[in-house]
Amino acid sequence: MIEQKKTRLISVDFIRGATIAWMILANNPGDVMHVFPVLTHAKWNGWTLTDFVFPIFLFLIGVSVALSVNRQKVLARRVGGFWAKALRRAAVLFALGLFMNAFPFFDLAHLRIPGVLQRIALVYLGVLWLHVRLGDKGLLAIVVSVLAGYWLVLRFAPVPGHGYPDHDLTVNLQGWLDQKLLYGHIWEYDTEWDPEGILSTVPATALGLIGALCGRWLKLADPTSLGRVFSYGFLMHLSGLLLDYDLPINKNLFTSSFVLFVAGAAVMFLVLCYWWMDLRGNTAGTKPFLAMGVNSLAIYLASEILAVILYRIEVPGGPGKLQSLHDFTFAATNVFGANPSLHSAAWSLGFLGLLFLPAWALYKKNVVIKLA
Repeated sequence: MIEQKKTRLISVDFIRGATIAWMILANNPGDVMHVFPVLTHAKWNGWTLTDFVFPIFLFLIGVSVALSVNRQKVLARRVGGFWAKALRRAAVLFALGLFMNAFPFFDLAHLRIPGVLQRIALVYLGVLWLHVRLGDKGLLAIVVSVLAGYWLVLRFAPVPGHGYPDHDLTVNLQGWLDQKLLYGHIWEYDTEWDPEGILSTVPATALGLIGALCGRWLKLADPTSLGRVFSYGFLMHLSGLLLDYDLPINKNLFTSSFVLFVAGAAVMFLVLCYWWMDLRGNTAGTKPFLAMGVNSLAIYLASEILAVILYRIEVPGGPGKLQSLHDFTFAATNVFGANPSLHSAAWSLGFLGLLFLPAWALYKKNVVIKLA
């Protein structure tokens, strides 16, 4: 569905656009063997800047839900077909995620069921339902209960078949549950677990709820509370760092320490951007990110499809040889000589630039592509 663009918070679209741009850069290196560390994920425990990207997007889902959904009207049933539309939107998102996992071979026998869009769909539905049903204290209670409960589970619940609690790369509850329920349909790069697995979707939803609480605050438009909300973010961020000593910060498991660590950073960054852009009107240099942000899902889908196509199209690569169009363009654009990491990053920027063109065209025409 294509709609005319409505009034939006610049800060929210700016952050969403920045995260999508970084996600595309990180997901599409010119050479996977030569990538700057800042554009890679931590293998297991720990974090890099790239580990913030998708979680911040989930946080912004909560922010957007709180900003766009009038819970009083929904509860009073003054919004016709609200839940049918929400379920349809989530189902379309989930189906698109399955399509992306299947493309281009559509090997359903080994189709990965979890994924980025699938997690977005589930977090969206969970946050939406709880936002409509609960007040601020109720949402906060859910967040605290989920993070505390998840900490207890990972710290003290034994992994079946091993007899002891663990959150190691090869021995953890998420991996066990994914193997038990989704065997043969999880991440192909590590068959022991899935980074968007079943169990970690619960704390991911808690992150979205923190975003919803932040969105409710933004809706109040109370500039006098900026410092207080920023301090909440700082305390969450610090709590995540401290909890790391007991339960490591880990994006793949979405540990409670990771959720607090990322949520705190997201809250602080949103407060600063809101103050600088929406309250003070400093928007110079934001338009490229706004263009990516208002149509973020469409641009992400396009990036995933384009990446697969570039790897699947074959072109001549020498006498009697074929190479992918990706490898051909990468080799043809090498102007950095002996610095393969710089060359790889430059190719990623070119890939991002290619996707930016339609994003900019849509933005200039004031068009937002949304799910039906």
